[in-house]
Amino acid sequence: MAAILFGSVLYLSGQASLRMQGSLQKPSGKPFDNGFYSITFKLYEVEAGGQAIWTEVQPQVKVENGLYEASLGSIVPLNLSFNKRYYLGASVNGGAELAPRAILGNSPYATSVTGKDNVFPTSGTVGVGTRVLDTLAYSLQLSKTNGTGTLLIDGAQRSELMLKRASNSAVGSISFDSSNILIRNLSISIQNNLELPSGASIKYNGLSDWRLVDRDDFLNGNDEWVCHEFLNTTGVKSFQRGIPNTPFSKSNILRPNQSGYNVLKKQFNLTNIPHTMIKVVFTYHFFDSWDENESGWAGFATSQNPYDINGQHNGNLYAAWYNQSPARFSSDGLSADPGYFGSASGTDAGLQGEMTAWHTTNNFWLFFWNNLGSDANDESYGISNIEIWVR
Repeated sequence: MAAILFGSVLYLSGQASLRMQGSLQKPSGKPFDNGFYSITFKLYEVEAGGQAIWTEVQPQVKVENGLYEASLGSIVPLNLSFNKRYYLGASVNGGAELAPRAILGNSPYATSVTGKDNVFPTSGTVGVGTRVLDTLAYSLQLSKTNGTGTLLIDGAQRSELMLKRASNSAVGSISFDSSNILIRNLSISIQNNLELPSGASIKYNGLSDWRLVDRDDFLNGNDEWVCHEFLNTTGVKSFQRGIPNTPFSKSNILRPNQSGYNVLKKQFNLTNIPHTMIKVVFTYHFFDSWDENESGWAGFATSQNPYDINGQHNGNLYAAWYNQSPARFSSDGLSADPGYFGSASGTDAGLQGEMTAWHTTNNFWLFFWNNLGSDANDESYGISNIEIWVR
């Protein structure tokens, strides 16, 4: 059983009395049952042992939710000088005295109560769980050396923390209604990272924003991508990771390096990530001697071979992005990237693409392809900076 005590001294009709407030807890940590209890209060000049210099029994102290109030000196006068430190002990219903004793300061006009781990002065910093206080930095200092420091605000309908600056009449608040946290009249400034757990989202005016959930930069490998000859086949083709030679392209490029159409594919898993739409942001690279009628594509698929036995994809392949060769936007090569692969005289360029689709299931395939069908040393393509976003 434990008690937490704090109080202040009041003078009534010339007679000193000490108004005490505190809590009573069972060994389990739960508060005492509601009711009236007999509490014996004693003052000592030593922290442990010794003889009491003042004793008072309060036979009917009301305890509600573990909390009580008592006015010491209302029965037995407090004929003490309060020019030294005193220690307050308490026992309930004639039981053993609770430990440790609370410490009273040496001034009856500004008495503070100090326990083993708590300090409750009439002015200045309040300490809970610590007696070593930073009085310049904090008004309330909570500390727990062997676990998690926790501050509980418990309200029947809502728990609310009110915030106000003395020079400003505006009041901000942070409240909790058992399911949502509501922030009123406050702007939030985040100086470091904000990390959301899987499945969480941020909404603006009730609308979810895009969330980045996956990224492939090919810095440490192929990130589980595969290369097949056609959209409707699973025959394996080879590809390579290439390192760009410009100061503005640090992400590696994934590039098929054999003859053929060479479709790059990967399955992405969105299990436990709630979403109704997906967005893919990427860079599509055109290497060497592309002609004007040659194009690159990107799209979504339900499997690595979305076609049936009749050669129909029946909506299981969605070509969501398309662009023609670099000749369309860099015919002279002056604004294109320098040569990465094959002939240095070819027109190399990287074009950032973006595509979206409605999607609610856990898995989808991402495809990149072209209509070249030629030797990769003559002309080829690559991808880099793949980002998967959902909302």
